[in-house]
Amino acid sequence: MGSQEITHNPGYYISLGVGALAMVVLLALVIVGIVIAVRAKTGTGKGCGIVMAIAFVLQAGLVAFWLLFTIVSGFEPSSSLRRGQTRIVAANDGSCEVSVPASWVDAPDLSKEAVLGAKDLAGNEYVIVFVHSKEDYTGGLDEFAKDHTDLLREKLTAPKVEAPASISVNGRTAVRQIVRGEIDRLRVTYRITYFEGKNNFYRVFCWTLESKAAAFAGDLDTIADSFREKLVAQDADHS
Repeated sequence: MGSQEITHNPGYYISLGVGALAMVVLLALVIVGIVIAVRAKTGTGKGCGIVMAIAFVLQAGLVAFWLLFTIVSGFEPSSSLRRGQTRIVAANDGSCEVSVPASWVDAPDLSKEAVLGAKDLAGNEYVIVFVHSKEDYTGGLDEFAKDHTDLLREKLTAPKVEAPASISVNGRTAVRQIVRGEIDRLRVTYRITYFEGKNNFYRVFCWTLESKAAAFAGDLDTIADSFREKLVAQDADHS
């Protein structure tokens, strides 16, 4: 597992603040309830029963609000989680790395040929990265993207391939390709980003089920855009 880089989103601090405030108010209401109960028992207070009832209604209402806020916070959209907490997954050959949500788990078994793999806990989103040496290929980035997209197309049933898009990721030119199709009777959508490095070509392969493709598109692109090529030892010696 790669090193971790964790930051908290605003909702995290709001939740902490609400929790702290709720504890202070609850403690104050308990103290007020005890004082009122003692005065009612000794007969030194008038209307203590009504005041006590109001205090405990407020206390119950606050507890209910706190629980509701906690539940709602736990179901915030996945995109908010992605902006809040991330970690780095490094390739097993040290060639590159990507950032994924902190809740994702490493999944090197997704592909024997990939240098890294990760997926979300629900098993709806995936990313793997392939490395290809430039010594084995005579074309450029556009040709590399086309050839490997064609190979994927051949493996799918009823493939639908969108036109490739030339994009810029952190100042580096890349090619993004969206491919839809059926595999093992599942309809899936692949969002593939092709990069050209110093000595290698890279395929950052993200995918999810077709029914979730629109909702997760931005999240998967964010993962692909976090791709970084790393300078390995032999490259440093020649620089």
